[in-house]
Amino acid sequence: MKDNLFMKVLNDAAEKKIAVGAINTFDYLTSDSAVNAAKELGVNLIIQTSAATVEHFGAKKLYDIVDAARRDAGITVALHLDHCRKTELGKLCVDTGWDAVMMDFSKLPLAENIAKTREVADYAHAKGVAIEGEVGVIFGTEDDVVAAQEQRAGYDETIEFIQGSGVDAIAPAIGTAHGVYKGVPTLDYDLVERLGKEPTPIVIHGGTGLSAEQFKRLISLGGRKINISTLVKNTYLDTIKALVQSGEKYAPIPFNQKVQDAVTAAIKSHLAVFSGLAEDFE
Repeated sequence: MKDNLFMKVLNDAAEKKIAVGAINTFDYLTSDSAVNAAKELGVNLIIQTSAATVEHFGAKKLYDIVDAARRDAGITVALHLDHCRKTELGKLCVDTGWDAVMMDFSKLPLAENIAKTREVADYAHAKGVAIEGEVGVIFGTEDDVVAAQEQRAGYDETIEFIQGSGVDAIAPAIGTAHGVYKGVPTLDYDLVERLGKEPTPIVIHGGTGLSAEQFKRLISLGGRKINISTLVKNTYLDTIKALVQSGEKYAPIPFNQKVQDAVTAAIKSHLAVFSGLAEDFE
């Protein structure tokens, strides 16, 4: 799949020993913000859509929304489906034009996780689409994906999953969490280091809330794709709330522009760290 955009940006990140930011977006404004942030830095990007967002808009309409934002961007922007637990929805996104899909059957026993992920992997690979999988269960809530308890998988189990499922990227449960951290996470750097010596790129889920130092260490050990979702949603909602409560009167377009500027700045600060262009968030 040498022409697959998802693998192109991951392989480029591996060569440069950096990570590509995978930004969850949910409309044109947030998609355009992510692309603008990456363009300003001159780095590649992955735009991710949740399964719930696909079901809300419909696959074709959502594809067109993101494609309009990334078209003629001058950088490589891959479109990825995040945390899909419905086989037919994953296949629909493959057929519609997504560059990669993540099938999340991590709550199932390992053998079932492998088999169900493999089914979509074979379908996707036949159409030039990449696939990401998860082994272990990553704690927290992201849209309709809820995990009340983390379940970590060891190195041997993770390798068994990679080899059996045929995934192109692996999201291991290493102590990160979706949503907002309620304490300081204890990350399994040893597992990341061991997996980082393998050819399958490592995906870090639950990136929002980690420090720049934690990100840089994970990247140095082999983290090549870092997911950011909660940061985007919170910045979007908090900025709207602040603008409304300010009492100032705005026409719709200037209002939206202020929201977009805030979202772009938040994303850009993280992309700069991921790509080695900044030591800390601005």
